[in-house]
Parts: sequence; C-alpha cells; structure tokens
Amino acid sequence: MENLKKLAGIYIVFLLQSLIFENIRIFSCPPDILIAVVILLSVSSDITSAALLGGFAGLLTDVMYGKVFGINILMYMYLGLLVSLAVDKKSDNSPLIMGWISFVCIALMEIVVALLKSMFGYPSSVGFLTANIFVKGIFGAVFAFLYVLLREKAEKRRKK
Repeated sequence: MENLKKLAGIYIVFLLQSLIFENIRIFSCPPDILIAVVILLSVSSDITSAALLGGFAGLLTDVMYGKVFGINILMYMYLGLLVSLAVDKKSDNSPLIMGWISFVCIALMEIVVALLKSMFGYPSSVGFLTANIFVKGIFGAVFAFLYVLLREKAEKRRKK
C-alpha cells in the first residue's frame, strides 16, 4: 500500500513536471522535480522499492519525452538504486552528505544519458550537458538537503 502511494505521488509530480516545470528555464534547462522526488522517495525506501520507483518515473519520462526508449527507465532506476544504497538507514544522515550524494548521482545520470544519446546519433553539446548537470544537480541536491534536514527536525520533535 505504501508503494502505491509513492507511485501515485510520482505520477502527480510527473504531471506537474510536464505541465508547469517544463516551461520554466534556467540556463535553457528545465528543473527536473521528478529527479528530486525519486531521490526523496529512495531515501526512505529499501533498495528494491527505490529501483522500482525510479524505473516507474523513467517509464513515464520515456513514454512522454523519450527519443530512445529505455534510457530514462535505466537512468532513473539506477538513480533510485544508488541513492538508496548510499543512505545508511540505521544512522542519521547528514543533510550535506545527502545533498552531495544526490548531486553526484544526477551528474552521473546526465553524463551517461548524454553518452547514450550520442551513440544513437543525437547531437549533444558540452555546454548543454554542463547546464543540465548544474541545474538538475543543484535542484536535486537542495531538495535532498532540505528533506533530510526537515526529517531530522521532525524526529527530534517527536522524541521530546
């Protein structure tokens, strides 16, 4: 039941991304809130659930925007998997560490997507790749940082 709620959340965020955030441009790149949500849900999920949630987000992206079907499925799935593996569920994670992990995972994801697209003959530029990494990476890192920070404060209030 918990995973169904998360899947519904991903679908709602995908709709918001498609309708609203796709029209916002920062350095000619739209911020990707779907990446941020996959990261946030992966923090609180086990490895299998995180990979499945990321795969679902990638499937939605591939169906709507994918030029080569399957790239986004793999990339979002691995993003969820890497974030879930990097988070130690037994200890408190530093918000800065979560922000850094998110940024690195997004940067790797964008580099691999650019390489795969270039293999299929789609043009790519280093400037656009850098802007994509910067915009999506910073956006995802800030969301992860804030999520972990707010979760820690909520847990401290519950303990009191």
